[in-house]
Amino acid sequence: MSPSPLVSFLKKPLLGYMDFKAGLRCTSFLPSGSSWTQARDLDYFLAFHGLASIEHIDEGQIHRWVHAIPGHSPNTKNLKIRFARGFFRYLIRLGLAKHNPALRIPYLKARRYKPHIFTLREIHDLLLAADADKRRRPNAMLGWTLQTMILLYYACGLRLTEALNITIKDVDFQHRTLSLWNTKFRKERLLPISAPIARCLKDYLDLRLARHPTADPAAPFFRLTFAKRPHRSVIEHHFRRLLVACRLAKPRGRAPHLHDLRHTFAVHRLYKWYQEGHHPLNKLPLLATYMGHLNFHSTQVYLAITNTLLREGDRRFQAAFEDVAERSHRRACRRP
Repeated sequence: MSPSPLVSFLKKPLLGYMDFKAGLRCTSFLPSGSSWTQARDLDYFLAFHGLASIEHIDEGQIHRWVHAIPGHSPNTKNLKIRFARGFFRYLIRLGLAKHNPALRIPYLKARRYKPHIFTLREIHDLLLAADADKRRRPNAMLGWTLQTMILLYYACGLRLTEALNITIKDVDFQHRTLSLWNTKFRKERLLPISAPIARCLKDYLDLRLARHPTADPAAPFFRLTFAKRPHRSVIEHHFRRLLVACRLAKPRGRAPHLHDLRHTFAVHRLYKWYQEGHHPLNKLPLLATYMGHLNFHSTQVYLAITNTLLREGDRRFQAAFEDVAERSHRRACRRP
């Protein structure tokens, strides 16, 4: 079922393709997944330009759709190309199309993804901005939802869709665990959560049930209205609004994303292990398991080098080798 209505002549095939991919447990094709952005965008493009036949969709039309918004990043445009290629392969298998008009459109060279690693002060400011929403609109769930989600992303390193897909029964307050199902790489995992995070989730659930009662344990944990769970685009929009309120949105260049909280979780966890005297490489498999990666090589992508980590690494190096270096230096000075 689509998060918003589709209107073009390819409405039924688009819905069928999304259901087909969701049935293969491709999480981005679930109702809260990112592929719905491309599906809605392509549907709107076809309807806006009055395209009413598959024969009217050629390589030029797909190229115009991909590059319709010049401000889109190469990564976003590559996502559109990938979606179009997959969708038209699906149409060809159904016999609805004879060729794939997106097949020869080249992928763009994208810049290497450089996440923003939030400081503790910045996370505190984001939580205060969400708290201001609670005071400004006390009868709405928006402020409480944003504040709880930010805490959950940072404290547990969740993906956006993982948090949106949590149901009431997935949170076990007695054993302080969080069950995640149908996540990326078709994995499921059971996460331990801290006592403060459990209390935060419990307070949110009490308020959510008081305002939107339900007896269904499979009902969504997070709600903005009684009708439906929040969609990822809505959460991302309001997160950008919080960034502006905290003066973290950059006038030029890439502004921080909600997903950067997951990167921040990994980097701060590494820094904590450094402080505790652990060897980070020995801990990476644990972090990979907690974050739902296939192996720890995927986790290394999240471990951006920050000045704080460099200072901590230098401190560890000096503690281990400063005496050795000093003795070697003295011996070298005594030689004729």
